[in-house]
Amino acid sequence: MEEPHSVNSPRTILSFSKRGRTTTASVSFVDPNDEKSNSGEHGPKPSEVYGFVGSITTVVATAIYLAWAYIPEPWLHSIGIFYYPS
Repeated sequence: MEEPHSVNSPRTILSFSKRGRTTTASVSFVDPNDEKSNSGEHGPKPSEVYGFVGSITTVVATAIYLAWAYIPEPWLHSIGIFYYPS
């Protein structure tokens, strides 16, 4: 059985022996601190998901704020924005 984080390379290493056999290269990435590696569970950790969603939310909020700050007031009124936070 393969290790949990093994990667089979699509490249084959050609042997220059008389038999001409081919072998597949295999690289293994095992994290000794990973407790889930033996349990068979897959997928991202919740902290990774929260970090990703938080970073995307921050980028979107910053873009909206900068657009609101630099778009002229008549343009904001034309699209129906009349409330300005203090």
